[in-house]
Amino acid sequence: MTKNTIMPIEQAFDEYLEYCEFTRRMSRQTLSAKRWVMRDFRASVPASSLSEITTQQVNDWITEQARRGLNSRTINTRICHVIAMFRYFRDMGVEMPELKIRHIVKQKETEPIRRVFYTREQIEQVLGYCNQIQWLLVKLSFDCGLRITELRNLRLLNITDRMIVFVGKGGKRREVHMSREARERLTQWIVSRRIDDYLWQKPNGTLLSVEELRHLMRQPFYLAGFRNFHPHALRHSFATDIQRNGATLMESQEMLGHSNAVITQRYLHGLDGQMAACFERLKFSATS
Repeated sequence: MTKNTIMPIEQAFDEYLEYCEFTRRMSRQTLSAKRWVMRDFRASVPASSLSEITTQQVNDWITEQARRGLNSRTINTRICHVIAMFRYFRDMGVEMPELKIRHIVKQKETEPIRRVFYTREQIEQVLGYCNQIQWLLVKLSFDCGLRITELRNLRLLNITDRMIVFVGKGGKRREVHMSREARERLTQWIVSRRIDDYLWQKPNGTLLSVEELRHLMRQPFYLAGFRNFHPHALRHSFATDIQRNGATLMESQEMLGHSNAVITQRYLHGLDGQMAACFERLKFSATS
C-alpha cells in the first residue's frame, strides 16, 4: 500500500484483515474476532478515513464497551485488536495526526477471573427463561461441553441422531452426545427454519457472530439471576457434571477435547474445593 491518508476507512479495514488472513495466516477464530471488532469500531467512530481518527474517538469507543457491561479483560482484548491495526498502518506509512496510541486507555484488570460453573438444577432454571434458539444454545453447550466457536460452526453434516462429530480446537476430532430432549427440539428448529447447512443463521443467510451468540445466551442467565455469565462457564459446568456422574480423568480429557491430561487437570482445578477433591480421587484412580 502506498502512503495515503485519505483511504476510506472501510477499504483500510478490508486491507488489514486480508493482511491478517493471507500474510500472518491467523486462525479462523482470531480472524472472526478481529472482523467483529472492526465492524463494531467502525459503527461507533465517526470518521470516513484513517487520517480523521482521533484518540478521543477511540477512548469513547472503549467507554461504550464498558457501558455494555463487558469485563475489563474482554475490553482490553478488543483494544489490542484495534491498536494492532493502527500500528500496521503506521508501518505502511499512513499518517494519523490526531491519534496518539500511547494515550489509548486500557482498563484496569484488578481482580482475577473467577471460574464459574452451574449445576444441572441451575441450568434447568435458566432454560425456563429461554426462547427457542436460546434453549438450544444453552442446552447443547451444557450437554456437549462445546466451545462457543464450536457451537457457532455447527452444521447439519456434523449431526447424526443424538451424536455430534466435528473437528475442534487444534484439529482434534471430537464426538459428543446431546440429550434426547435436545435432539427433539433441534429437529423442530431445523424443520421450522428450513436449515440445510449451518444451524445458526440470520434471515439473510449470514451466520450469527460469536458476539451475537453470547448476547443471546447471556439474556436468560440474567433473567434467572446470574449476572456473571460467560459461555465458557458452560464447559466448566459440563466438566463438573460428568465428574459428579463418575467420569474418569481420561474420559473427561476426551470429552473436553484436550490434547493431554495436564490441560484437563488445570481446567478442572479451576472449579471449587469440592470438585478439586473429586479430581484428586479421579486422578488417583486413573494412575494407580
